[in-house]
Amino acid sequence: MAKLGTYSYPDIRFGDAVEIAGRILSKFRGTVTVKGLAWELTMAENSGTLFAKIAALRDFGLVEGRGELRISDLGRRIIHPTNPEEARQSRIEAFQRVDLLRALYEKFEGEAPDDSSLLITLEEVTKAPREEIVRRFSLIQKHLGDVARAMRHLSAPASAEHSGRSQQIFSATSPQGEQLTPEPLADSSVLYLIAGGARLNAPLTPEYVDVAIGLLRALKASMEESARAKVGASEE
Repeated sequence: MAKLGTYSYPDIRFGDAVEIAGRILSKFRGTVTVKGLAWELTMAENSGTLFAKIAALRDFGLVEGRGELRISDLGRRIIHPTNPEEARQSRIEAFQRVDLLRALYEKFEGEAPDDSSLLITLEEVTKAPREEIVRRFSLIQKHLGDVARAMRHLSAPASAEHSGRSQQIFSATSPQGEQLTPEPLADSSVLYLIAGGARLNAPLTPEYVDVAIGLLRALKASMEESARAKVGASEE
């Protein structure tokens, strides 16, 4: 479980959590021990990565229990919704169970904010140091993108034309359905960064240059951590 200030939030994305919950439901009829899940995910039972995944399942309300994990009613509605509206409402309910995501969801009324607005709001809401916010920014941004994407996909189709800056960031989709960021306009007063999951579209100021550097450092640290985890998993 990741933390920012006094707020905790899932350390993995919603889609990954639902995929694990789906495996518990389909392979184990909805109930599995922590040890059994470790075997299923080919992880050590005392692995920190395993604990983070289980914590995320609980954070989103997909499972109940401790030593034995049971798919919750909410989890079943998300995995096997009876209709599109139930699917939409269930996903919103799962995101709103996470205090930080609920606060951001209410602040931006379910829309995906632009990078500058999100950075400023995270400072206001969490009171966390800026360097900590920058380090956590990418995953939180992905969580909010997942919220906006799920709502748009399951409700009215999104318009191909968007007038707002915050909407522009999520206006395009790839053939696989992934959100793409449009090409930036030539503007020497704008700092525009796309690197893996990190995106920044902000005024070109010394402050935001520092933010960009922090995002790149966080991305590098995340890549190195993932590489170490893969090596550790292959050795287990």
